[in-house]
Amino acid sequence: MRADRSRWEARYADPARSAGGAPSNWLARHLPGHAVGRALDLACGDGRNALYLARQGLQVDAIDLAFAGLAHLRAAAPASGRSINTVQADLEHFRLPEDRYAVVVNIRYLQRSLFPAIRRAVIPGGIVVFETFLREQARLGHPKNPAFLLEPGELAREFAAFDVLALEEGLYDDGGPPAHLARVVARRRLS
Repeated sequence: MRADRSRWEARYADPARSAGGAPSNWLARHLPGHAVGRALDLACGDGRNALYLARQGLQVDAIDLAFAGLAHLRAAAPASGRSINTVQADLEHFRLPEDRYAVVVNIRYLQRSLFPAIRRAVIPGGIVVFETFLREQARLGHPKNPAFLLEPGELAREFAAFDVLALEEGLYDDGGPPAHLARVVARRRLS
């Protein structure tokens, strides 16, 4: 845990780095029309997706392990016109609130033990926007650890009790290096 936190702190500690980069294309493509209420951005880094959520009018909670990334987000938040609640926490030990969020976002982070908590955190009728790497990504580079790589069909299985609004798996070039990704937008059923 300490080595992992140190690595992320070093990544975000660069004073020239600033938050506010473009949000995930998957999130930007699928959020419009769902932007009402509270949102949660898990493993938010320096906040590119949290800032996007705030600009869409959502009340945002952003959680990350790295204080330095959250500091960039806090500095950039006033430009979004909304405040963003930042929480420094290790998601392996942090309990997510239940039935609180209209939107839960998990972009390029995989902690399988969080799947049940993510499903419980979204309110009935709310959505989960999830995107992370498939096992084939190991051939291209980072990440290589199988613990951080999804199996084909895994997201569909994890959100089988939700209404799946969009689902993709494959090699994508979203403006950066190509990556093998699995992505889902899933709505929690009302009953």
